[in-house]
Amino acid sequence: MNAQEVIRDLRKQDIEILTEERLIQVIEKIPRPRTYIGHEPSGALSIGNLVGSLPVLTLAKHGFHAIILLADLHALANDKGELSEIQEFARRDKEMIEKVAKKMEIGGKIEYKFGTEFEDQKYFVQMLRLAKLVNFAEAEKSMDEISRKSVARMTSSAIYPLMQVLDIGVLGVNVAVGSIDQRKVHVLAIENLKKLGYSTPVAIHNRIIIQGTDGNRKMSKSFGNTIDLDETQESLEKKVKKTFCAPGDVETNPILGWYRALIFPLSSGPLSFGNGNIVIEGYPQLERIWASKQLTPQELKAAVIRDLGNIVL
Repeated sequence: MNAQEVIRDLRKQDIEILTEERLIQVIEKIPRPRTYIGHEPSGALSIGNLVGSLPVLTLAKHGFHAIILLADLHALANDKGELSEIQEFARRDKEMIEKVAKKMEIGGKIEYKFGTEFEDQKYFVQMLRLAKLVNFAEAEKSMDEISRKSVARMTSSAIYPLMQVLDIGVLGVNVAVGSIDQRKVHVLAIENLKKLGYSTPVAIHNRIIIQGTDGNRKMSKSFGNTIDLDETQESLEKKVKKTFCAPGDVETNPILGWYRALIFPLSSGPLSFGNGNIVIEGYPQLERIWASKQLTPQELKAAVIRDLGNIVL
């Protein structure tokens, strides 16, 4: 495993690594490092979830032991339904992620774990030890951008980030992955897990919170503005055709964000646009061409239907 090749592949996305030097050490010193991301099952995963997971899938391609936590007990704490319903969502999530993994030629190489498989009595004894290391304000701040409004002031909103921290330790994770809103949780892990006898993890965060189809909010099931990993051709076309897409606007164009955060990082070569007469090597070129209005909204939408279809269909 070549550390510079791994980092070069990871940096096809706009990511933060805490820190790159420690990541190099992990790659060079540990024969098969472990990486993970947690997903809270609550319905179909969106391409926003996939953007956050992409570093884990990328590391799996390079030989990391990749774990995706189907965080059923976290979802219960975050008011996402009853446990039986949540676990059914989790099984569907696994199918959707594995479909993408197969297209990346890493099918069958991801380990999927339910929280209920290991978050047992021993786990919660460790969580009590962790709770004595982290003050309430730190836990509360780390959860601000994650919890549902219905539990934002409930005790479970403080327990939740402690569970996330402890998952990293108990699962033996060397490289924890998440979106930028997970940064405070991962910093708690970096600062505290060693005190409980676990390894200090490296953390990777995707800096881009992608926009939903409405163009003015982040992609979220709560806003009904998602492109999901279980779309049909018909539903994908319908959603994309309704997506906000003002000619030449690069600030509030969600489709550009999808290309930047997901499509180009997953592409193995240039992509064609228009009638095939415009060939684009990467996102900066696409942004320039869009800003100069060489592509129409109809042409951009036709291209993204094709390119997202190659990922999710």
